[in-house]
Amino acid sequence: MQQMKPYPLATLLAAALATAALMQPAVAAESAAIDLAPVEVADLYIKTVINQDEASVAKLNAYLRPTRVAGHQPAEYASYSALQDTTAKFPKETGKLIADLFPASMRAAVTPAAELLAANVIAAKNGAACKATKADPVTVENGMQTAVVSFECELVKVPVAWAPAAQQLAKSACKVDQCVAGLQKIAATYATSPKQAWRAVFAVSREKDTEAWRNDFARETFDEIWEYL
Repeated sequence: MQQMKPYPLATLLAAALATAALMQPAVAAESAAIDLAPVEVADLYIKTVINQDEASVAKLNAYLRPTRVAGHQPAEYASYSALQDTTAKFPKETGKLIADLFPASMRAAVTPAAELLAANVIAAKNGAACKATKADPVTVENGMQTAVVSFECELVKVPVAWAPAAQQLAKSACKVDQCVAGLQKIAATYATSPKQAWRAVFAVSREKDTEAWRNDFARETFDEIWEYL
């Protein structure tokens, strides 16, 4: 049987988002078209990267566009269609990783349940109720203004995360019908388990008052959500 590394889901999604859905933010900037506070900007990043909310993607793109154009970067920071495409591909691609944990003779039989599990996991991530709560006072260092924003997400709290749960099941010498039922049971926990709170911070920066608040490495902060799924 093949071994699945801890949280391969995070690695897979991060790579997809990095190459297809999110562009690199600009370095230089001119005046932003929309004046937003750091908490508001953080909220847009959260709802873009974690929730893939269409309205937030559009508003964040509009806010960052002058900064990106001035820095000779692609005008759009995020592509809503690319984010949706990543989500659409996720169950099949990650379902294969799960199915490959099982003996070759039963992979075809367990694949639908494995894809269901992957679909429930990505739905739990995208459906997390997240909100930026407060921003610390702005600090200035080497001419760069930075505001650290606290945020929290309400996430499903499963008894055992999907990766170790699937590994344990694959090692249990279950028969085909037992393996299928086991994967379905793991999948169900992502739809029925109670919630937990994930709290973290997200920094946004700018060089001038007329520039957009931004974070060049937003995805790296939000990828931590997988450790709670």
